[in-house]
Amino acid sequence: MRTYKTAVLRILYVCLVVSAFAASARAQYENGSLVGTIRDSSGASVTGASVIVTNKATGIENKVISDSNGNWEIPSLRVGTYHVTASMTGFNTAVADNVALSVGTRQRIDLTLEIGQAQETVEVNNVQLQLETESSQRGQIITQYQSTAMPLVSRNYSDFLALVTGSRQAPTAAMTSSVNSLVRAGAYNINGQRSMFNNFLLDGMDNNAYGESNQGFDNQIIAVPPDSVSQWQIVTNNENAEYGRSSGATINVASQSGTNNFHAMLYEFIRNTDLNAAGFFKPTLTGTLGPVPFQKPTFNRNQFGMNFGGPILKNKLFFFLDYEGFRQTLKPLGVFTLPTQNELNGTLVVPVKNPITGQTYAAGQRIPDGAFNPTSLQVVNFFRQIPLPIAGSSTTGLASNDYSLLVPFTDNSDKGDLRLDWQQNATSSWFLRVSDRKETGVNYPAIPLPLDGQTNGTIRVLDQQVALGYTHLFGANKVLDARLGLSRTKAGKFTLSIGNNSITIPGLPSNPIVAGGLPSIGITNFSAFGRQSTNPQWQDPALLDPKVNFTWVKGQHSLKFGYEYEHIWMAVNDNNPLYGSFGFTSDYTNTTTGSPVADNYWADFLFGMPSSYALANYYVAHLRSTMDNVYAQDDWRITPKFTLNYGLRWEYGSPYSEENNNISNFDPVSQTVLTLTPGAVAGNGITPVHGSGVYGSTLVNPDLTDFGPRIGFAYSLDDKTVVHGGFGMSFVHYTRAGSGDILGINAPQAQFASVGSQAVAPSAASQCPVGAPATNCFVTIDRGFPASLTVFNKATDNITYIPKDTKDSYVESYFLSVQRQLAKNIVFDVAYVGNHGVKLQGFLNANQKNPNAGFARPFSQWPSDITAAVNAFYSHYDSLQARYEQRFVGGLTLLNSFTWQHSLDNASASLEGNTPSPQDGNNISADYSQSDYNLPIANVTSLVYELPFGHGRAYLSNTNGFVDAVLGGWQVSGINTMQAGTPFNITYSPSAANQVSQQITASYRGANLYRPDRVPGQPLIKKTKLPGTGYVQYVNYAAFVLPPTKDAAGNLLSPFGNSSRNPGRTPAFYQTDLALNKKFNLPVESMKLEFRSEFYNFFNHSNYYLPSSGLGGTLGTASSAFAPGATVPVSAITGGTPSSNGVITSTFQPRIIQFGLKLTY
Repeated sequence: MRTYKTAVLRILYVCLVVSAFAASARAQYENGSLVGTIRDSSGASVTGASVIVTNKATGIENKVISDSNGNWEIPSLRVGTYHVTASMTGFNTAVADNVALSVGTRQRIDLTLEIGQAQETVEVNNVQLQLETESSQRGQIITQYQSTAMPLVSRNYSDFLALVTGSRQAPTAAMTSSVNSLVRAGAYNINGQRSMFNNFLLDGMDNNAYGESNQGFDNQIIAVPPDSVSQWQIVTNNENAEYGRSSGATINVASQSGTNNFHAMLYEFIRNTDLNAAGFFKPTLTGTLGPVPFQKPTFNRNQFGMNFGGPILKNKLFFFLDYEGFRQTLKPLGVFTLPTQNELNGTLVVPVKNPITGQTYAAGQRIPDGAFNPTSLQVVNFFRQIPLPIAGSSTTGLASNDYSLLVPFTDNSDKGDLRLDWQQNATSSWFLRVSDRKETGVNYPAIPLPLDGQTNGTIRVLDQQVALGYTHLFGANKVLDARLGLSRTKAGKFTLSIGNNSITIPGLPSNPIVAGGLPSIGITNFSAFGRQSTNPQWQDPALLDPKVNFTWVKGQHSLKFGYEYEHIWMAVNDNNPLYGSFGFTSDYTNTTTGSPVADNYWADFLFGMPSSYALANYYVAHLRSTMDNVYAQDDWRITPKFTLNYGLRWEYGSPYSEENNNISNFDPVSQTVLTLTPGAVAGNGITPVHGSGVYGSTLVNPDLTDFGPRIGFAYSLDDKTVVHGGFGMSFVHYTRAGSGDILGINAPQAQFASVGSQAVAPSAASQCPVGAPATNCFVTIDRGFPASLTVFNKATDNITYIPKDTKDSYVESYFLSVQRQLAKNIVFDVAYVGNHGVKLQGFLNANQKNPNAGFARPFSQWPSDITAAVNAFYSHYDSLQARYEQRFVGGLTLLNSFTWQHSLDNASASLEGNTPSPQDGNNISADYSQSDYNLPIANVTSLVYELPFGHGRAYLSNTNGFVDAVLGGWQVSGINTMQAGTPFNITYSPSAANQVSQQITASYRGANLYRPDRVPGQPLIKKTKLPGTGYVQYVNYAAFVLPPTKDAAGNLLSPFGNSSRNPGRTPAFYQTDLALNKKFNLPVESMKLEFRSEFYNFFNHSNYYLPSSGLGGTLGTASSAFAPGATVPVSAITGGTPSSNGVITSTFQPRIIQFGLKLTY
């Protein structure tokens, strides 16, 4: 097998040979190029004309001589506005003024020389938007003017992603009426793809957040303020070979730099609860002394900052400095299903039996406190301090959504950037940027401690980045562009339960970093309480990113050649649950032959009899990974009308190794865990191994076959119409999937110990003593966790498995478009855009029990669940995309993006979508359905309009100062979004008896997402407003049946229902964000004051968020006998109609008003 280094050297050699014979190359990164042709008045090309391009802000000049065909190109120009002149002896000088050069683009400026002497002829002026005649990349530019003018609800430039065709915000990034923690900023699904398939670049450097599960709560490391963005570009399809790392969009951002003039800005934006709408849901809240009237959710925010830039040495050395502070207090609405007073007092609606004492309690008969498990009684006494309703349903005991309150959340952050630009001489330039961000959020308990309510607690984020760039010109047409980036993140969450010793349970860790509070407790039909199971958790990734491009421009070719190396190292703590968990999903207390109801599960808790329990050990992995990228790109202008863009990119992303060699992987042949862990002892399912090369440090073979061709064309039908098309392959090297695909967080060094179903039934004789092994006894909650639980045992540990020959995921993208210039600075574009995802990652249980084989496991020598990260899933996307854009036409800048699409897949991204794992790991094709990212139709309009009144405007331009102060300087900007709702999956929880995965409980580790049966002829959506709370019963219970556990003969049945994946969709989304801004001229020259009033969701439209998932209720019963593991037809099921969940209790944000003040100089 070829070694990794040999492969890199071969690719480098091939690319060097290509560059040696190619006619030209160019470097770009976040810069752009100006190209053109010089002709005389007869149309003949002019050879030897002198072309001078001057940056109007910095005064820096670039010069070039037109070639034998009259062509010229100046690559690697900084984003900005330029003055272009072309001159030659015997001709007048031709001028193009105010030419806007965008990030990552090739702008064509053709000039004609007229015969004459020493006169200037301005042929082109105020070029803001042109046809793309030189490139087949499909994308969108957002200018600095737009970024500072438009109302951005988060004031994060990544929100511009919402303005482009084929884009939608991931639900995990949405701000809703119930969000009480940080959301994942910058998470957008482009053309039906996962958000981590996007690639963020800042000043040409990798700016992606590489956290193992993104505890930094942002898809990028550094997000400079919108006022510090020079320009923003997104490439959504057929990227040049320069761009890689992933298959989604490339977001290319250029930060602001200083100019020859001093510029400064001070600003503050405020939001206040009194200005905002109350929201759609207004339930009675739960106070410390009882129910209280609904109060408007608190939303107070102050966002303030400054920037200052200018020359240190004119035309040579410039600086730009910015700072932004953020202070926010939220109290959003939280809705929970907690036990009623009757349930807390042991008065249940069904008869129950305590298997340990043998005592039976009739329906309505109070269970005395002395009969409660001692630990359960401690928990109950804390619940009794909360004013809860007396009773719930007469048949189940449950009072759904009975606890509503405003959950406090505070968020404070500070960030800043310093950029220096140095024009060393006419051929060499440098830049240096240093960025820092620190953020602390506190998610306070939803239920008083130690009950907690599984909140995040304190969230800490520190992001730091240094970027250095060097550009050197070799003559007028050769450029070397080198960059070096160094980034790091320290981020984590720490529950506020740490240190709380109100309840003591044996077997829990005493480590002060971890200890305190109540383990995570889940009871079927009730809201989970106790600590968040994945807390504490942190990850501290760092990134070293050197890269280099070489440029050589000559004739009709433009070839780019480059190399990029990335080294990632990361400390991760992501074992969970570190403080344990208990699940109450069985029916130990049921005295009837019928299916259990909510009060049966609650009785299990009162008697302290969990059906499952789990505990992880404290462990920190030190992960390492590298990436090598080599690429060559040629833009060949074959004729004046036809340009061919083609290139090839090779990438290698290594599997994770671990600093101390703590790497393990399951081997399906020997059915043991192979491990490199030093000191590992053979036996009990562990096989120590040693090796060399990549496999010897990762236990996964390297994939050296990631060759990504890119080809596209731009053909000018006439001077106003261009046809584009292209095809490209891109590979995925980063998943952000949590611990499910990290072999460095695996047995024997890391333990995910889980007993999914207790081995023996509860009784007085079977009860475990404190600290005893749990192999032959029943664990009750007061006896705590067995002493040996976190010592590796293949019967209880949930291990991780990655097939050793796993190939990287890739996406094939393609498009065909027509672009038409309707008038100067007005362009219309219509396109077919599609892609096909292959070998996408998903999670499943590789050792799932098979109902069709008597619930046997495929690996008979391994008795527990195996989390498998398999690249075996797939996706398909088709769309019609249309875009209308104009800039500065009659004072109006407008972008309208329309998308009509269909997105299909059989798995979404872990930690982002609803469905990263299937219902049945043995039949993943059955999950092929509409994607979590399917947005059938969307239309987004964004605009900035300068009202035509006052000085310098069409009307009242000569009016006096008072009239101008009142009527002049007004600006209107807005974003109007109309799009389809969000798909959602409908699941349920079967009985523990016929669950096919009993250790794995989280979908990000491959838990089965069981779906109920669909009842024919019943509408899926109901949309009934519930009395009292106003919540919306969105899912029609009559449309589903919860499958039975056993048939009439007592045979266990299949838990898999016939409902399709993602059958539901929320209502359509409509929102208008509007800003009305006024600028005042101040007595000091060049100083202006701008007052901004911004209205988010101006019309206060109620946009429903996702309904609560996991339908609950009494499981159905089978009226006949069937074969073991059979799937029962709906017609043969009695009962099973759901009775809980499927309820919408939150919306996207109601109307929010923000006022801002900007002082600019």
